[in-house]
Amino acid sequence: MRKSWTPLLVGIAALSVGLLAPARAQIGYPMIKSCYPVGAQRGQTVKVAISGHYNMWGASKVYFDGTGVEGTVDPIAKPKNLKEGQYPNVNSITLTIKVAPDAALGPREFRIFTPRGLSTVGQMVIGDLPEMVEKEPNGKAEQALAVQAPVTLNGRIGAKEDLDYYKFSVKAGQQMAFSVISARLQDKIHDLRPGGGGTHSDPIISLLDASGRELASNDDYYHQDPLLIYKFKQDGEYFIVIRDVRYDGNAEWPYRMTVTGAPYLTGIYPMAGQRGTQVKVAPVGSSVSGMAASTIAVPNDMQGDRMTVQLQGPGGKSNPMPFIVSDDPQVLESDANDTPDGALMVTLPAGLNGRVEKTNDLDFFAFQAVKDRYYTFEVFSRRLMTSLDSEIAITNAEGRVLTENDDAVGKDSRLDWKAPADGAYYLRITDLHRRGGPTFIYHIAAREATPDFTLRSDDDKAIIGPGAGYVMYVRVTRRNGFTGEVKLHTEGVPPGVTATSGFIPSYMTESTVVFNAQPNAKPDFSRIRIWGTSVYKDNEGKEQPLSVDAVAYSEIYSPGGGRTHFAVDTHMVSIMEADQNDLVLKLSSNKLTLKPGGTASIDVEVIRSERFQAANKDVVLDVYLRHLNRKHGNPLPPGVELDESASKTRVGPKQSKGKIVLKANANAKPIKDLPIAVLGQVSINFVVKLSHASEPVFVTVTK
Repeated sequence: MRKSWTPLLVGIAALSVGLLAPARAQIGYPMIKSCYPVGAQRGQTVKVAISGHYNMWGASKVYFDGTGVEGTVDPIAKPKNLKEGQYPNVNSITLTIKVAPDAALGPREFRIFTPRGLSTVGQMVIGDLPEMVEKEPNGKAEQALAVQAPVTLNGRIGAKEDLDYYKFSVKAGQQMAFSVISARLQDKIHDLRPGGGGTHSDPIISLLDASGRELASNDDYYHQDPLLIYKFKQDGEYFIVIRDVRYDGNAEWPYRMTVTGAPYLTGIYPMAGQRGTQVKVAPVGSSVSGMAASTIAVPNDMQGDRMTVQLQGPGGKSNPMPFIVSDDPQVLESDANDTPDGALMVTLPAGLNGRVEKTNDLDFFAFQAVKDRYYTFEVFSRRLMTSLDSEIAITNAEGRVLTENDDAVGKDSRLDWKAPADGAYYLRITDLHRRGGPTFIYHIAAREATPDFTLRSDDDKAIIGPGAGYVMYVRVTRRNGFTGEVKLHTEGVPPGVTATSGFIPSYMTESTVVFNAQPNAKPDFSRIRIWGTSVYKDNEGKEQPLSVDAVAYSEIYSPGGGRTHFAVDTHMVSIMEADQNDLVLKLSSNKLTLKPGGTASIDVEVIRSERFQAANKDVVLDVYLRHLNRKHGNPLPPGVELDESASKTRVGPKQSKGKIVLKANANAKPIKDLPIAVLGQVSINFVVKLSHASEPVFVTVTK
């Protein structure tokens, strides 16, 4: 089921004071580095400072994922005495964020719209507790800020050896939870590289008594973020201290630390339910004493596959927990399923719910399979912040392992399996490191699988100048015997933009969507949807339709220049202002026809803006998406490649002519009108490139 979404657009013209920069030298696109404070309470209006680079000058609108959160850009007077061709170099702006009383809890993606187009993704968190912002100095016990629970503390580990002290009072027997979110909010930061290098935060918290003696500490609980739950033996004043575990620091490392005496859950069991049912769940955690089991009503019309729940306890509502919404009947493991003999027999499709309760615990589920049919078993655990690092396997009745998997979706396992014969089989799940405990909870989506596929888009945003273009590379992963061609589709582009959606033949794994803006296109942005369609034959030989949405992936640059990806929810296209467009590529033809063993070429004219001419930069032409000489996208059909020696791909600052030459080997397969695009890439820094694209080029290989 496709996730529903509603865009929120609120904006006013704005400028933020910064250093003056010559307009002619500016290239790049706005990148969000941090948001401070990095969250807000339901029902409140707050001021938030956004820092970034490659200029947020002229930021005018804010886009938030979902409903219940609105943002405006605070106006700042334009600096006086600006010379001709100069404008402010703005690396920080202020937003006014208004949160509805019923806004969904948890992290939200947001983006900023500027004359240079839409920014990279930022994140902020919506909470339900009172908020407090750190005040410096608080680096020593005598400078500790007094807090009263429950509260969410907003601060940042702003410099090397930065320690933040907070003090509070408790009664003997009181139990408190201290939970931090920081590193998890930096996973989607495009380029967190101050001055060319940088890492993400790795916070650690320590609990001290009034004399400064450490009582407890925690480093990594939720990945790199800590959680500490402690029951106090004596009345008195205590300190909670947060720092980076390496004593490192960065002004772009904000955190939120929740301090509460209310019940704090580290899990709920089970953590999934079928639509339209009532599910009885038990609280899990060391801070849930006095909490009884609760009943969760799963709406029959629930959109999506996830909801957030809070359980009521004697000290108030618990922290929010994710809960899986399934279309399938749900099964709870039995007490005797530690061996194949005690395996619970299940009928597929089903949601299998259980937990690895102790060291070396194995859980078995039995099921019947039919020869040559496909079955899928996908674990949901670590992605919902449980402790389990799952390992699953399928065994036959004799106990022989037929297939197994450790990591498929992060630390969660998945198996796509074809039954070799009719009969009974066993699904086995355990922890990879043979650990176990109450928080090692899992849900397994188990069903007979039909042929299908997944799609991922690289990347998550198209930033287009009027008269120019942008290309996204869409990759397919075929599963469960699917071998067909996939046709791509796109909807939701802004007015003045066309999207040429490609197709992925059965013998290819990727294609393109090429976006082009008309020369008179107005500045704008919108959320898009890219999806693929195909057909497959069912067990009776009848054709059945397939429709799959593409998941957008943002590029993440890590220390050393490595390029990785992180899935984001907001898939966007934006049009920059006409006077901000640096580059347009004009082609001698939009068709390339090759014979096996032959070549074909296109002349490329590189048209630079006056500003970009002043930047004095090369433009590198390509048809591949490359980073540090590694191909991350190749839309060419098998047997066709870029002839690098015959092409002119580097166009110097004073040059305007380039050439793309493709060559086909003798075995190249016939194909007609496969859309690709010519890229014009400009380096922003050592790792980041800005890509422009031509109009679509339709590649044909004749017989």
